[in-house]
Amino acid sequence: MNRIRLTSIQDPMFHTAWKLYQDSFPRNERRSLSHQQTAFQSVRYHMEIFTEQDKFIGLIGYWTFNEYVYIEHLAVNPALRSEGYGSRIVSEFLSATNKTVILEIEQVTDETTARRLHFYERLGFQINPYDHIQPLYHEDDPVGFHLTILSYPDPITPELYAQFDQELRTTVLKK
Repeated sequence: MNRIRLTSIQDPMFHTAWKLYQDSFPRNERRSLSHQQTAFQSVRYHMEIFTEQDKFIGLIGYWTFNEYVYIEHLAVNPALRSEGYGSRIVSEFLSATNKTVILEIEQVTDETTARRLHFYERLGFQINPYDHIQPLYHEDDPVGFHLTILSYPDPITPELYAQFDQELRTTVLKK
């Protein structure tokens, strides 16, 4: 699997990645195009796409901080889901870092959200006990919503959670 870093909305593969991004996440969980360009300007932000034999597999968007890495978005091409690509992307990502990895998922309310939790648990992620409310991506969104914090390889401390929550609000969602 090939890993290609995108650095701006002008990258040749950005349109393909952006389409998957928009199709994979509801509006309240994704950036606007101008907000995406702002993210690209941060040295902490990385968007990588994955290809294999000229097939577009998926994308991962993440942020690097001193103490941890935050996976903001992960998406696999719908035509290739259930073929192990998501596990491969995450496993390769985890093996390439020696930092704690943090991500958010929707709270388990149905079969789909339960499958998502089990996907990450199979890869070694741990559930954290923090009452986490997602900051707003768009000012006109009605309200933030509760998400479950997962971390790899171990649960995070209250201090690291507080740092993550602060950096999420001041760096990740900076417009």
